[in-house]
Amino acid sequence: MSTVLGIDGGQSGIRLKSSAQAGTVEVDGVSRLEGDTVRAVFNAIASAWKHGRFEPVDRVVMGLTTSPADAAAASRLGALVGAETGAREVWIADDTVTSHAGALSGEAGVSLITGTGVGCLALKNDGESRVIDGHGYLLGDAGGGFWIGSRGVSAVLKQLDGRGETTMLTERAENQFAGLNNLAARIHSVRRPVNRISQFARDVLTAAVEGDAIANEIVDGAAHELFETARVGLHWVGEDAPLALGGKLLGPNTVLFARLVELLAADGLSFRPADASALDGALLLGAGEADSIYRSLIHVWKEEPTS
Repeated sequence: MSTVLGIDGGQSGIRLKSSAQAGTVEVDGVSRLEGDTVRAVFNAIASAWKHGRFEPVDRVVMGLTTSPADAAAASRLGALVGAETGAREVWIADDTVTSHAGALSGEAGVSLITGTGVGCLALKNDGESRVIDGHGYLLGDAGGGFWIGSRGVSAVLKQLDGRGETTMLTERAENQFAGLNNLAARIHSVRRPVNRISQFARDVLTAAVEGDAIANEIVDGAAHELFETARVGLHWVGEDAPLALGGKLLGPNTVLFARLVELLAADGLSFRPADASALDGALLLGAGEADSIYRSLIHVWKEEPTS
């Protein structure tokens, strides 16, 4: 049986897990702001690989928020990771693919995964697919951690300069960001601003539960955005298709999850919790063959045979 290394690579963290060893190793994530993204992703993977003291593997399957935009870059990343891990094959996909495989156990349907960003993949039985949103923090990811966190910080800044209403988010921002002095300048200057801002989403969700009007407005907006994303995916695949909800912001005890479920129920749409994580999805894909319903969504790098 082939040994598979699964990699789940996001902006908040990059996680590695081998099918032959217990435990998961996590290092800091990578965003597209960090210069040579291929090199940055590889460096993070190599660091985790060394830290985890993994044995060589036969195949690596990566689901990346920063998945290379073209085949040449994907092959470059595959060659780097293959040389580091000893893998003869490296499969590279967007993290919506591995998230979908984990959430729906490799079956067709719609997965909606919400963390720092938002990943929604709608997949039919014949492999035809459509990605809804997932356009990154600059252009989309509506309802995700950065979307929520950035609106929370913006509300604090508006209160501070007199444009906005009083909100308990101000006190939470003071604690989260070590004071309010030069808050905007300091956030813009941190090494990983997307991750830093997205962490504030937890404070916004907590403040909403505690009754803060501004936080409630933000969370309601996020729930509506996620509902629309899921609705579009189901409409395209077929509304009897399964919808799986997952990700750190859509845990069963979160206020965002509760409000999204209310919207789905009001529209007569059913859902189920994600079966497993994106990391589990990577391992599941790697245990099978490339010729699956995901085949058009995976770039496969193979080691050149020696003459």
